[in-house]
Amino acid sequence: MSSTSKPWSKTPAARRVFSTARWLHVYISSLLLLLLIFFSVTGITLNHSEWFSGGAEEKTQELKLPQALQIILAEDLNAGLTPLQQWLKQQTGLQQPNQTELDYDAGEIYFDYSLPAGYAYISVIAEDGLVIIESRKGNLVGLLNDLHKGRHSGIAWSWLIDISAVLMLLFGVSGLIILLQNKKYRKSGLTAVVIGTILPLFIYLFWVPQTP
Repeated sequence: MSSTSKPWSKTPAARRVFSTARWLHVYISSLLLLLLIFFSVTGITLNHSEWFSGGAEEKTQELKLPQALQIILAEDLNAGLTPLQQWLKQQTGLQQPNQTELDYDAGEIYFDYSLPAGYAYISVIAEDGLVIIESRKGNLVGLLNDLHKGRHSGIAWSWLIDISAVLMLLFGVSGLIILLQNKKYRKSGLTAVVIGTILPLFIYLFWVPQTP
């Protein structure tokens, strides 16, 4: 009496893999729903940034240094640098500057902050106790585009992009595993996978400009 072996997709090991893949697919899609929408929409806005140019806001404002801080800076710029940065953070919400420059002869300190879709430049004139803040704030689309690229968005947002990328990879792989379980759509689904793999490569090779 001959015995027929089970299809590979019906084995206990395969069932565990498929079950795990379904679990991952469902919960990753739920977790990443907003981020998937965000990166999809900003992929379009990045590709057509000329549609959303303009709308940037530039402004200049002045603040007065506290008397105690002004005295410290007048005596020693270096000694007052840390409390000055803490005070500026409280007043403006700006975090760590990208660049700090001290002009000892003029008694001035300059802070350069690079921000998504903009910048802030702060000049501190110790003798006069004057703080001049020049800033540029881009439009909403420019902000979203810079967040998509992780441009000047800080370490926490950089980690969010990396983690999202890993989860999206798991989302795609788990979907492929689920497809392998579905005998009815397996052949057509794998054909779509092959087409989706070859088509971008074909477009790149034949239509994307390349260096000689």
